[in-house]
This record gives sequence, structure tokens and C-alpha cells, in this order.
Amino acid sequence: MSFFDPENPVKVSGMLLVDKPAGPTSHDIVHRVRKLTGIDKVGHGGTLDPMASGLLPLLVGEATKMSSFILADDKSYEFDLTLGATTDTDDSTGVVVSTHSVPEDLSSVRLRTVARDFEGERFQQPPMYSAVKQQGVPLYKLARKGVTVPREPRRIEIYSLELIAVEPPVLTFRVHCSKGTYIRVLAREIGEALSTGAHLSRLRRLSVGTFSLAEATTLAVMEKEWAAPDFIRNLLGPDRVFDTLPGVRLLGEASTRLLKGALLPATAIFRREGLFHMKDMIRILGQDGKIRAIAEALREGENLGDFPLGIPFAKVSLVF
Repeated sequence: MSFFDPENPVKVSGMLLVDKPAGPTSHDIVHRVRKLTGIDKVGHGGTLDPMASGLLPLLVGEATKMSSFILADDKSYEFDLTLGATTDTDDSTGVVVSTHSVPEDLSSVRLRTVARDFEGERFQQPPMYSAVKQQGVPLYKLARKGVTVPREPRRIEIYSLELIAVEPPVLTFRVHCSKGTYIRVLAREIGEALSTGAHLSRLRRLSVGTFSLAEATTLAVMEKEWAAPDFIRNLLGPDRVFDTLPGVRLLGEASTRLLKGALLPATAIFRREGLFHMKDMIRILGQDGKIRAIAEALREGENLGDFPLGIPFAKVSLVF
């Protein structure tokens, strides 16, 4: 029995925070929620590998339009790496390709020093076992055929990398990082820095942007305890999803004529809500304070009163 009748679709929209268990793919979770709710339009806001657990934001109904914005958020994880062995996938699902001895005298001081060396902006090469495409072909498909191709390193940022526990050969870390960071690669690189080799043996996502694992529910709870009202109550709307973004309130008439791709003139502004800069993603609010759209700022938001009245200050990307 589904929460809603698939033959009589209801307009339900928002983001649901799920605590994904290790084992199923992110798409498996999406499929189970579709089946449970009777809603076809469900997607996720950032893939977790099958071996990984933790926070998986699901987007339901019209909220699926928000996926590109959620994917851009920074993330935090807790992970174990196992010293002494590297694998072809950089994690415990792969085949061991090399083994190394692990010194008995690895001190916490040295480990923390190595961790600090990884903090900050750096370049990271995507692994072969990844969904990154090379001439339209996902790298993992090439990797499964034994093919290795050059990959362009990508700029990432490690905001913090904290050593949590040492139980040789397993080390536990907590990391806060930018989008596009591969924790499998980070685990291997830590092993290289220690001259011991290493692979990722456990991964749990703790947060995505401002959303925390503490806010998430499990599929088991949804399947055993929830009914339709519980599902609707736990959906987060765009007001919550984007509540940390700066923005502007529009005059009443202007907020009723928003269209995707529309250029918003300075004359439509009622007042500013926070400071923003050119190229920033900003909220477009109605005069009542309710979010109406997401837009890209075309100008600095410090002195809106100085804008030439006929010049647009933002371009609408998404309308709610």
C-alpha cells in the first residue's frame, strides 16, 4: 500500500532527508521511496556509493528542479581508512593491488600533522571508478574493461580534516570538504603520505550544506511507522532549503510575474535581505517574505540604491 494513490496523483513537493544504509545504491533508495509513496517524481541530491551510509537528500515532485543547487553544497563525512593495502577502486569493494608494512610507532602527532597538510585548496584527480565522463563514457565503464585514461585534476577544498580514532591498521577521520571531493582518493593519498598505502573501508555522510544527518529518517521507520501525513510533515520546502541564502524582496506586483530566465530590474526591489555578490545564487522573495524564485545576481548587492533603474540586477533560474 502506497501513501498516495498513483492513479490520482497529488501535488506533493519538497526535500526529504534520508539516512541511507550501507549496501543499496542511491537509486535503490529512490526506487523504494517511489514505491512507498506512490510518487514517480523522486530524485536524489547527491549520490552516495553503495558501501557508504548517511545523509541522502531526496527531492520530491517539483522540488526535483532544486537538484543542481543541492549538488553544489559542501559536505562532511566520517570515514575509516585501512592502512597497509591499496585497491583498484581505492575502497574495500576493490581488489588489493599492493600491500605495505604498517609501522607500530605511528604517533597521533604525526597523523594529525599529515591531516593538516591536506587542508586548504588543492587539486584532486577523479578516480577511474567514478561517474565522471570521458568523451561521453563514464570512467567506471572503462575501468571495468581494464582501461585507464588521463583525467584532468579538479580544484577542491578541504576545510577541515580531523583525526578521530587510531586503532591500527584503521584510522578514523572526520572531514568537511567542497563538492566534488572523492573521499576514496583522499584515503589513498593519506596512505601515500604515510608511506603505508591505504584504502577507504567505511564512509558515512554527516551533512550536506546546512542539512544534518540528525534531521534524517531511515527507510525502516518510513516503511513501518509512517503514513501520508508523516511524509508530508517531514518534507522540507524551498523556504527551509534556501533559508541561508541572501536575497531581495520584490514589490507585490513584480513577484507575481516571475518566469525562468526573466531579468529582474532594480525598480522591482522592495528591500534587500542580506549582502550578495555578482554570480551569487540569491533568493527572490515576495513582499510577504515567502520565497518565489532562485536567481543569479548580475551585480554586487551592497548598494542597490545605486543601480541604474533600467539595468537588471538578477536573472531568474528557478521559479516555485
